[in-house]
Amino acid sequence: MRVYRSLDEVPPDTRVAAIGTFDGVHAGHQRIIGDAVESARQKGARSMVITFHPHPLSVIAPLKCPPILTPLNVKTDLIGNLGADELLIIPFTEEFSRLSAAEFCDMLFSSALGAVKVIVGDNFHFGYKASGDTDFLKKYGEKAGMEVVAEPLVTAGGKPISSTRIRNLLLGGRLAEVREILSRPPSTHGKVVHGDKRGRTLGVRTANIEAHVECIFPGRGVYLADLFVGNQPYACLVNVGHNPTFCSTEEGGGQKMRIEAHILDFDRNLYGLNVRIDFLERLRDEMKFDSADALVAQIKKDINAARKFKGYAVCRQAS
Repeated sequence: MRVYRSLDEVPPDTRVAAIGTFDGVHAGHQRIIGDAVESARQKGARSMVITFHPHPLSVIAPLKCPPILTPLNVKTDLIGNLGADELLIIPFTEEFSRLSAAEFCDMLFSSALGAVKVIVGDNFHFGYKASGDTDFLKKYGEKAGMEVVAEPLVTAGGKPISSTRIRNLLLGGRLAEVREILSRPPSTHGKVVHGDKRGRTLGVRTANIEAHVECIFPGRGVYLADLFVGNQPYACLVNVGHNPTFCSTEEGGGQKMRIEAHILDFDRNLYGLNVRIDFLERLRDEMKFDSADALVAQIKKDINAARKFKGYAVCRQAS
């Protein structure tokens, strides 16, 4: 997949374009992109996904901008895996946010882009103060000789799929529902950094993950997960929270969330490496224990539970 970061980079061609923010690349997004890919094949055109970075709300209303589900590099990979030929990442700037709906269409669907068909979700809005909607886009398309398709929202469990719904499910630790909506396990990405090194004294070494600060991950609790070093998965146990056994409530309230992973049967040094954690199952709440011994006893129980899942990652990779 070729990636462009401005319209000026895009060479002339005939295209079918899917447009959206596509945060999370969930099942609804996958259908829009998949339909663009299939339609482009039928027309002998190139399939292009057009998205925006950073998240539009981070420019329009920063205080209302939600934590994102996928950093840009991950979103790029997910879109590429769906078979798109090209990805155009439009820099969402203050100037871009002030384009009228008509100016937005004039810019994106110029003759240079060569779009003969555009596919969006039926809740797609664009232009200054979201003044443009799918009806506006369809009328523009009629004048420009361009087909416009507004896909209805995909549902799961009788409710529309949306990035907001996924965020709420993640915070509640409802991973099975998130997996269904994403068609993959929810994940977080980050660098392994030095922590308190308390795990060594407890006999349970952990990798401390400094996750992307703008990204969301599951709420406080203990999870069964896969940790990926490159493409290699390792079964692990992950604690998301404030480590209440060793941090007072006051300290925990003032700290950012910690992500600590104990990798089963693993003793390599991972400091400085970027890793991915796929969250598979929520095991229990994060708890405060009366002593370090009580904590270690519970961790051993958690490890035994995690061992039942050992090899799951490897099998999934092979399937």
